[in-house]
Amino acid sequence: MSKSRLLAFVMLSTAGIAGAAMSAPLSGPEIQARAAGGEFRGDTQSFRGFESHIWRLGPGGQARAVVTLKRGYSALNAVTVEFGDTGAWRIQGNTLCVEWGGQNQRFSGCYSVEAQQGNHVRLVGPARWEGTLDR
Repeated sequence: MSKSRLLAFVMLSTAGIAGAAMSAPLSGPEIQARAAGGEFRGDTQSFRGFESHIWRLGPGGQARAVVTLKRGYSALNAVTVEFGDTGAWRIQGNTLCVEWGGQNQRFSGCYSVEAQQGNHVRLVGPARWEGTLDR
């Protein structure tokens, strides 16, 4: 293996390790501390298009979603649709579980919450979300 290939391999391996170190799964109590009375603001790509969600997580377990859905491939033909949904949330073990009653039903389920830098998180479950979670 040439020195330049070895150096490139070492740099890529180190970058992967550093990226993994910045992501740490939150425990159930840590999720509860951020979620109760707070909100998740995040984005995902789905078959419906690019979706931006705000999930307001009430202290009593109620959840409300505000969704902005962008369909289309450019600014010239994109269509924006907004709607809301209601449901419930709870902590189960070390996951955040949500149950939606309307158009977001396919996002219902339990999500592991991976802490990123600051208040940024990644939710991994029925869908993969990138966003923020805080009060």
